Amino acid sequence: MEKSTRENSTDKKKRSAEIVPSNLGACGWYRLVQQAQMLQICGKEVFIMPPGRYAQMRQNVVWTQRICTEKLAPRMIDFKKKSGCQMIIDFDDLLWDHHGETIPDYNWTRDNMDLVGNTRALDTHLDTMCEQVTVSTPVLKKLLSEFTDDSKIHVLPNMLTYREWGFEERTSYPRQLSFMFAGSETHFNNDKKMYGDFTEPLARYLSKRTVITKHIAPWFLNPSIQYKSSPLSRYARDFYRQATDAKFIVAPLTESLFNKAKSDLKYLESCAIGRVCLCSSFEDGPYEGAHPYQKIPVDATEQHIEFIVDRAEKNYDEILDWQYKYLAGRWLDDHIKDVGDVLGF
Repeated sequence: MEKSTRENSTDKKKRSAEIVPSNLGACGWYRLVQQAQMLQICGKEVFIMPPGRYAQMRQNVVWTQRICTEKLAPRMIDFKKKSGCQMIIDFDDLLWDHHGETIPDYNWTRDNMDLVGNTRALDTHLDTMCEQVTVSTPVLKKLLSEFTDDSKIHVLPNMLTYREWGFEERTSYPRQLSFMFAGSETHFNNDKKMYGDFTEPLARYLSKRTVITKHIAPWFLNPSIQYKSSPLSRYARDFYRQATDAKFIVAPLTESLFNKAKSDLKYLESCAIGRVCLCSSFEDGPYEGAHPYQKIPVDATEQHIEFIVDRAEKNYDEILDWQYKYLAGRWLDDHIKDVGDVLGF
């Protein structure tokens, strides 16, 4: 028994991992890159590769993302055979057709994917491609269990790091009623004039108020300030500073299987910058852990939204305290061991 323990310890010391994100945007950063950097800080042998580049080094395991196309799956299987590595594949979105439910039509990324083909690829190849799967939400775990045993699927929620998001708690906020939307253009469609994740009542309500936007502004809003996108290297600092004049952050989502599979990342960011987040609420949605006074039901009328915002203003400090407590359990620094356990460190 003692010999076995020593051997296992030695194996872990020799273990190394190759991290291959799918892109250098938020998806790659929040799911793999920041985890890899923290593992390096902890003294683990981790190599971070450019997106889509797999190399035969001295790694024991490769952790990569979103391998679900009929073109990439056979290549991944071939690389796995040649390298002899264990493979772990991460999914943070519903990128296949689940019995007719998939990416909403207002999301432009849908046009670039063969979603039915992705379903075939996962059904045929997922078990062969990898030993383990990581996902950002329990909903994704349930969906992927149709293709592989759920014991192989590990839920690693999206988290923030102290070094990027560890701001001092805000003690003041604007008196003026003002809102900020900092989501990407996947939440609406300006070309097709689609509200997307904004309900029409919410769009009408916000169109009459002071709104600040970051990235591309939705077609139905006329922002008083429109900030450009920020590189990830300074996104957290920019968001913290730019949200100074906003009383509320808005995080709208329509009710769909795709959105039920999404994470609560925008809520976490709002918690970190010290601004109350008004978030869409529906069964199994990502924001159901929010304070009851900050939830906007997806069927809310404009008058109901006005009531919710007024109530949130009156209970702002209470909601903010709730958010800080929520965030306290979602720092990657405190949970990096969970990542290391999946990778075998």
